[in-house]
Amino acid sequence: MRILFPYVGDRYGGSNESSLVMAQALQQMGHEPVIVTHGVGRTNEEAARRGLEIVELPTLSRHGGYDRPARARWENFTALRPSLSAIRRIRPDIVHTNDLTMLRSWTLPSFLGRTKLVAHWRAASRVSRSIGVCFRASDHIISVSGYSATYLPSWARQKTTVEFNALEIFFGDGERDSARKLVRERLGLPEAAAIVGVFGNLSKRKRSHVLADVIQHIKEDGSGRPVFGLICGGPAEPLDYEIYDKLERFGLQERLLMPGFVRPVHEWMAACDVILAPAEKEPLARNVLEALAIGVPTITSSDGGLIEVIEDGENGLILEPGAPGPWADATLRILNDRDLSRKLVTNGQKFARTLAPDAHAERISAIYRQIA
Repeated sequence: MRILFPYVGDRYGGSNESSLVMAQALQQMGHEPVIVTHGVGRTNEEAARRGLEIVELPTLSRHGGYDRPARARWENFTALRPSLSAIRRIRPDIVHTNDLTMLRSWTLPSFLGRTKLVAHWRAASRVSRSIGVCFRASDHIISVSGYSATYLPSWARQKTTVEFNALEIFFGDGERDSARKLVRERLGLPEAAAIVGVFGNLSKRKRSHVLADVIQHIKEDGSGRPVFGLICGGPAEPLDYEIYDKLERFGLQERLLMPGFVRPVHEWMAACDVILAPAEKEPLARNVLEALAIGVPTITSSDGGLIEVIEDGENGLILEPGAPGPWADATLRILNDRDLSRKLVTNGQKFARTLAPDAHAERISAIYRQIA
């Protein structure tokens, strides 16, 4: 089948990564994915790197990247003409939207072009009136977790399948050792230093400021290794101002490092001894799934879909997202207990392999066949 995947070209995150991994796996199965971008940006670069066909449309809005409000806007309707033209030219069997902006923009073109519509639901919030209309017009909904699906109306859940994101990169001991050395050299850190990382946009919901509390509490582990914090990601509204306040108030400028967006992100993740995911209302969190695949112990929030993949004490640790004290205690526990760390890594990678792209693509193909 020919599948059209629409994106905003200048906005890229974990959901885009997951969607492009899926598109590439579908192509390897024999499907014909076509990547359509409104404007040009990193999405185009990543799609080209994967050998996917790309069609560029005019930019969706004069507001760039994450400055665009996440609500229905006039641009969703002005995109009708170029989007419908693309459908008539590409003639896809299915339009598969990855985010709510694209769902709002491509529902009407898909309807007018008589093309089946699949909506990927990656949120943990109340369904707005405009999204509700789009979901009613959709032929199928894919939710990234059962937790995320609970936010859907009952009628929408009846045509929803829960499907975790696919993973494509798995590290062994040698690759992790190389990444540890390389990243520490880049940051000017001692080779023996322990690194506790947080990955993702610096939005309020992600609660990256918890890492500041952890690093302020833990200066070294039980064996005397100095402990540093690493935050990889850029600002996104509503911004987590607490991280900047605590950075100054705790005097952590030398111990809490913020290099912004990093590439390749998997090297930076593999260099960490522990990765924290303290977010609230987290639909799934691709960064934690990637950490499992790479082989890094994780501590994750109980408020989200990760509790469906993390078994506390077996392949990760789960904590309430509130007070930071337990996060510091759990981090120190992993740093000091090598047996626990190895257990979490071994079981985490075992689970992550169930999310390999080929198996994921098979399940997505079954959905396509069902509706087409």
